[in-house]
Amino acid sequence: MSRQQAGSLNGVVRVRAVRERDSRTGLATALNEQRAAADRVSEIEHLIVTLPAPVTSDLLAFQGRQHSLQMLRESLAAARVDLEAACRLTLAARERWMTDRSRLAAVESLVERRAAAERAERRRREDREQDEVATDLWRRGRALAAANGGAR
Repeated sequence: MSRQQAGSLNGVVRVRAVRERDSRTGLATALNEQRAAADRVSEIEHLIVTLPAPVTSDLLAFQGRQHSLQMLRESLAAARVDLEAACRLTLAARERWMTDRSRLAAVESLVERRAAAERAERRRREDREQDEVATDLWRRGRALAAANGGAR
């Protein structure tokens, strides 16, 4: 692999890493918003359950309690709509993050496979060079032995 190809792949890895980090941040934000919406729903439900009954049989107090109860129910309905929207947003953010994460992993895997192939090729070249050196040494040794053996 040429240096230009390695540089361009490293650039792709950097871009994918930034996208993955951004989508992870977006997912974290969406999860926080979903938790806040769920907390708001729970809070309103708790208010409805714990709304005190009127202590008097006064019609005005009863109407005031009913009005408060109606307002809480409307707030609860709106909070549930917000929660549903937050859940959809979280789901979309999770899918985006998973896509970005898998794309980053694919590019990193490609870079690693290419690096492993380069290491293997380098190792084969070094082995060939060492074999050639060993062959030369063996030939010299044989020639020296033949020269020393022939001189006796």
